[in-house]
Amino acid sequence: MSSYGDGVAEWSSETHYRGIYSIHLVAPGKATWNGNINAGEGVNEGRIVIELDPGTTLGDIESLSWWVNTTAGYPPHADLLLDIDGDGVFDGGKKDLVNGTSLEGDDDVLVAEFAYQPYIGPGFNYTSPGVPYGHYDPALQGSYYNPAYDQWVRTFQNETSETKTTKISNGTVCWLYSGLPGPYNNIYFGIVKDFKEGNVEIIGGTQKAPVDASTPVLEIHIEVDNWIGPADAYLDDITLNGKRVLTEPYAPDIDIKRPEHRTYEPGDVPVVIEVEDIFGVDRIWFNVMDSDGKWLYAKNRTYSGPTEIGDMEEGSYMFHAWANNTLGVTGHAQLRFWVQETEFEVEIHPETLNLRSGGRWVTVILTFPGGESTEDIAIEDIVLEINGEELEPVWGRVFDGVLTLKFSRHELQEAIEESGEYEIVVRGEYADESDFEGSDTIRAISPGKKGKGPKQNGWGKQYKNQKKFSFKWKLGNNQQSNNKKGKGGQ
Repeated sequence: MSSYGDGVAEWSSETHYRGIYSIHLVAPGKATWNGNINAGEGVNEGRIVIELDPGTTLGDIESLSWWVNTTAGYPPHADLLLDIDGDGVFDGGKKDLVNGTSLEGDDDVLVAEFAYQPYIGPGFNYTSPGVPYGHYDPALQGSYYNPAYDQWVRTFQNETSETKTTKISNGTVCWLYSGLPGPYNNIYFGIVKDFKEGNVEIIGGTQKAPVDASTPVLEIHIEVDNWIGPADAYLDDITLNGKRVLTEPYAPDIDIKRPEHRTYEPGDVPVVIEVEDIFGVDRIWFNVMDSDGKWLYAKNRTYSGPTEIGDMEEGSYMFHAWANNTLGVTGHAQLRFWVQETEFEVEIHPETLNLRSGGRWVTVILTFPGGESTEDIAIEDIVLEINGEELEPVWGRVFDGVLTLKFSRHELQEAIEESGEYEIVVRGEYADESDFEGSDTIRAISPGKKGKGPKQNGWGKQYKNQKKFSFKWKLGNNQQSNNKKGKGGQ
């Protein structure tokens, strides 16, 4: 979208055909022609610019349509920027697109607008007085040719019962911008089909327009201007060849990197927010709500880079982040976290191990201290030590802030010689290479000699020799445990 002078082109939620937003185009005031300088003055425009793929030709344009709610003035029109000389660049054409000043360019613009749809008069000549040419009637120029106001209609309709004005297609009347805006002598005026076939002749002569189906089209502009008078309109659901080419803006994509959905130690809690938006990010801000619904900050804090929430006390908190894109559309994201004293904890399940059971797994649950980062811990480097033997985990994952590991029950039972209580120690490293270590105890029953436990058909050996693997994850809320505690790298 773009604008000129005091024109406006913006997303708006004031009214819409579908969804939430439409595009608001405004061209206030009234432009005047200054014959002394051969240029328009006081010209205002609001426009939508559709950039086309390189190589697009007029023959590729089968249809163009939009829904429009005109609230004042003359409805929007369409400009197809033609690359007549084929150099891939619009050189301005023979007449300036905004103020009408004569230029030396070779290119031109094919214009389709409300007044001349549908075609009625023979030979593109007016039948007057009092007989309208399409929507055009000279007597109605002061009322902008009576378009439909304050209702949603398609493209050039002035009432929903019209069928020939729902889209720009082969039957739509157009004119080349290098001439005057109307079917006067010495200009090119005709329907799209004739332009594609190269059959449009200059009115009053035999010279054909330098346009056909192979003529490249660089851009399409849908716009309002104030040449007839001030204009104000909303557009929605713009389609090219039956496909939507412009959808309403979505809210910015907000990713709360810190805090995480987990438990922190009392004190400072990190804040890292990443935001993406195709229209650009204008502003990011955040705040924190406690479990009583009170905001931590009386005024939302603007985010400009990694920072901290200072002196956090124990409790449950909801972190809120907002962001605006350059169109003024606001996005929101939230995440719960907790603050409380925690330590590294180990739980073993089952707590009582029947040496004659045929079970496959022993489950180890690890809860990490608040404030410790558990990202990128290599699960295969964690070891379980029992009775002088070290075992490696077969499987592991993090859910809701707790790391759950599976160890081979057969391997564990192989390390136990007889019934009794055994201390199991679990150790590993954080990503920063600091250690964590903790322990729990289990009770073994049904004594038996080492290796006399239930047959496992080589199951333990199979998993003992399997290829190692690693995982990455993000912790969520740590659930407290009342089992044995360890040093946790503290």
